[in-house]
Amino acid sequence: MDKYRLEGETFVIDDYDKLPAFSSFLPGLAGVKGIPMWTFYTNRGQGMNSFGIDNKGNAIMEFNSANTAFENTTVKGFRTFLIIDGEYYEPFFKYEADAKRQIRMNKNSFKVIEKNEKYGIEVTINYYVLPNESIGALVRQVSIKNISGKDKNIEVIDGLPKIITYGISNGEFKEMSNLFKSWAYIKNIDNKVPYYTLRASTKDSAEVSDVEGGYYYLTVRDGKLQDVIYDVDTVFGYDLSLMTPARFIDGGVDNVLAKKQCFANKVPCGFTPFKETVKAGEEIAFDTMMGFAGSVEQINAKIDTFCKPGYIDVKFEEAEELAKSFTSDVKTHTAAGKFDQYIEQCYLDNFLRGGYPYVLNKDGNKSVIHLFSRKHGDPERDYNFFSIAAEYYSQGNGNFRDVSQNRRNDVFFNKDVGDFNVKTFFSLVQADGYNPLEVRPSLFDVKEGKEEEVKKYVEESIDGDASAIEKIVEGKFTPGQISNTIAKLQLNLKVDDGDFIANILNDCNQNIEAGFGEGYWSDHWDYNMDLVDNYLSVYPDKLNEFLFEDKSYKFYDSVAYVVPRDEKYVINHKGDVRQYGMEVEDEEKLAREGFNKWATNWLKTKSGETYNTTLAVKMVILALSKFAQLDVDGIGVEMEGGKPGWNDAMNGLPGLFGSGTPETFELKRLIKFMVENISGDGEIIMPAEIAEYMDAVKATLDKYNDGKLSDFEYWDKVASIREDYRAKVKLAFSGDEVNVTKAHINEVFASFLEKIEKGIEKAIELGNGIVPTYLTHEAVDFEPVTDANGEPVISHYGLQKAKVKEFKTIPLPYFLEGPARMMGYMDADDARKLFNAVKETDIYDKKLAMYKTSASIEKCSMENGRCRAFTPGWQERENVFLHMEYKYILAMIKAGLYDEYYDTITRALIPFLDPNMYGRSTLENSSFLASSVNPNEDVHGRGFVARLSGSTTEMISMWIEMMMGGKVFTYEDGKLILNFDPKLANWLFDEGKVTFRLLSTCDVTYVNNTGKNTYGADAAKVSKVEIDGETVATEGKLVGEKAEAVRDGNVKAITVYFE
Repeated sequence: MDKYRLEGETFVIDDYDKLPAFSSFLPGLAGVKGIPMWTFYTNRGQGMNSFGIDNKGNAIMEFNSANTAFENTTVKGFRTFLIIDGEYYEPFFKYEADAKRQIRMNKNSFKVIEKNEKYGIEVTINYYVLPNESIGALVRQVSIKNISGKDKNIEVIDGLPKIITYGISNGEFKEMSNLFKSWAYIKNIDNKVPYYTLRASTKDSAEVSDVEGGYYYLTVRDGKLQDVIYDVDTVFGYDLSLMTPARFIDGGVDNVLAKKQCFANKVPCGFTPFKETVKAGEEIAFDTMMGFAGSVEQINAKIDTFCKPGYIDVKFEEAEELAKSFTSDVKTHTAAGKFDQYIEQCYLDNFLRGGYPYVLNKDGNKSVIHLFSRKHGDPERDYNFFSIAAEYYSQGNGNFRDVSQNRRNDVFFNKDVGDFNVKTFFSLVQADGYNPLEVRPSLFDVKEGKEEEVKKYVEESIDGDASAIEKIVEGKFTPGQISNTIAKLQLNLKVDDGDFIANILNDCNQNIEAGFGEGYWSDHWDYNMDLVDNYLSVYPDKLNEFLFEDKSYKFYDSVAYVVPRDEKYVINHKGDVRQYGMEVEDEEKLAREGFNKWATNWLKTKSGETYNTTLAVKMVILALSKFAQLDVDGIGVEMEGGKPGWNDAMNGLPGLFGSGTPETFELKRLIKFMVENISGDGEIIMPAEIAEYMDAVKATLDKYNDGKLSDFEYWDKVASIREDYRAKVKLAFSGDEVNVTKAHINEVFASFLEKIEKGIEKAIELGNGIVPTYLTHEAVDFEPVTDANGEPVISHYGLQKAKVKEFKTIPLPYFLEGPARMMGYMDADDARKLFNAVKETDIYDKKLAMYKTSASIEKCSMENGRCRAFTPGWQERENVFLHMEYKYILAMIKAGLYDEYYDTITRALIPFLDPNMYGRSTLENSSFLASSVNPNEDVHGRGFVARLSGSTTEMISMWIEMMMGGKVFTYEDGKLILNFDPKLANWLFDEGKVTFRLLSTCDVTYVNNTGKNTYGADAAKVSKVEIDGETVATEGKLVGEKAEAVRDGNVKAITVYFE
């Protein structure tokens, strides 16, 4: 039997602790009305290596980087100490020949099992996060079963040897735990639910405050709370290494309990003791819960509930059902069962980063909350700071690019999301075309004029003192803050709690929240058109109002601005010109009344009003800004905002005047959309500054096209126009508006498109048929800047300024990103040529039959970024970075390379890999697979950095292309059309059928008994479409009312027949 295998919906690994180490996590799905916990596990010891509440600062079990977690989990993780008929044994600890160990992983739970014939014992430990409760908890179900065939005397000490007291951050615990244990305090001991907290705040300041909240530990067996050991000395005695429970070994449970417990000045623990005779075939079974409660009273109020017979088992079923329910949106059945489950896992992991769209008041004042999201900050991404709000309607933090791409397909799965994501990410586009890094949870505030009405509703809905809720709704709040306060104060509602929240939000504004963070990446905007295209794939009939009528789009107002060239072009210590210090905080803006650096700000007019506009205008300024950032050759979009593009590890490129063609292809896509849809009669109202900017660039382009300007002169003049515009709108729009005809906008951007096409032609020639992804530019002629006295003029960065007179373009070795962006919008013949050319380069890993991020960059300078310093075949360097590989594979199917697509996925898609090579569950993506250029052959093809990756959204997009093809809905002759044009290989049909869920509401079954693919020259063609046994179409289209009924969710099943 294979050590790695899929059993039903469970991925199983035998002898897991002897196989390559990996890190993963439970999603923490606690339901819409539940408190999520973050939990990380590995295939060592008892699995769980860290867990806590909200963020890694609030670790209950210490958060460690993956390499440290692999070392520590066996000792500092959960432990089970046994004395069996007088003989000591610890399962999941030492490597023993008699111990057969197994890990079983589900979507929302996992368990570890050890079966030891020598001792006649089987130990099973199941982990899940408590769902649908007002208090968060990690639940640990333990079973110690006698499999020997005879009675055994068993003593047990089970639990966690170290618990970080609430109020001590994870970082403080690592660096100053010896000091901070002085504040530690344990309450509620007599109630058998120790509550780990601090006596007071620990900051060295004049203000000393109470610490509100604490972690709790409890164990339930047969409906009763069990005694808890919180003093680690009673178990381990002299062994401070925690390797052996010395007092337990010396005298069993009696010896442990004989020592009086004292928590003073110690790092506490949480253990539960048992001692009894266990008959053959029977077990000692108990359930432990660890989590956070806002007060002792809050946790004590839950004790009776937690002790109800069967409660923990029922909650486990709820946890499993939650995962099934949320992933049922992509329910799929093909002949490739592992692929079907893989799609569900991708969907789950996708919304764990982008958020699950939850719509409130869809027929009223609609709100869209993205539940369960978090930044990817697991033990293998220890550099990131994640946050998962510990509240109902939980939202988390994220980065613009990550969240935008992971929400790409929201509207396909929940039509009521509508244009929410388009509005969010286009509103966050600034007047200079850049965007903030951080996307924060939505906040709400009561609409002006509705304050008294909401206050009255709150008072009428709460039985008793409503002042705490009234205070919350006086400012900005999250729905979860209301729910948490109700739970913490144990308020009694007269109405359903969900209705209570929805009714309050119906009178509120939903506020998009964001923060500058750091730097301006050149690629973050690349994903905005995905949101537009997918919205129009579901709502093609709303194009006009979508682009021109909704005037609620805004401009994010950042604390930082990109400085002009004369501030950032500098001479380094080697005498070379570089671009450093590209963005700075605006002191004038910071001093302005009403501007809050730490809050979300929107650009205003000089009269102080927030400026609102249409999507069409936001597209104009975005496209204009990026067009004006084309490099000196017109090939790539410049990285002049301090950060690179998608490949973060090429962080040195901005300093080397880097530019990228992936953004050029996205710019072409955006402008092509504009030229196709902003035309004909009519006018668009826009800020006068934008209209002036647009016309100035167009006039300069006309001179260039007339041969009056060289490449460098054109670039220099457009860059100056761009800098002048930025200076004008840095603080505010003037408030002056102009009417610009659609025809004029069309003419301007059509000319821009011609310039872009010529740049792409140059790029292809420069790359000998394969477009280069990145280019750097060497200043081969420049002038040091001096003052009137001949002294060097120093920039804010601390280096002498320089004025560049000429650049030399230097293309970097081939990277996959350029072709991946290019291919999806080519015709099939040209795409096939590109596909074949790429496969002949070192981008293609022949050993793995996968695609690497790039060919060798060994000859590139270290200045290009940390990528160059990485080991080849590791992280972003010459590695199979799954997101980019999947983006390239998606481009194949979008370009019509169907045979190439299916040939590729059978070798490159994760569920089709050999798990012995991959080294983990082949239902779960990794950020990267070590490529065959890695010097360590043992890791070739192994997956690293778990799950939360852009690859999930690329896979879901592939799934939609496979199941529906092209655009889902189109609009022709005033009628909505639903198109069934699947691109399915014949081997996917299970006894002639493939079934999938369309729009989360309708099960579509394709019946194809022809043995043919549904694509290609000899494709099986749709012969009829049936609803409820009635033929409603004789081609792959539903037109008019039938299409509308499907979109509205009123059709539950469709059968499409092929011939």
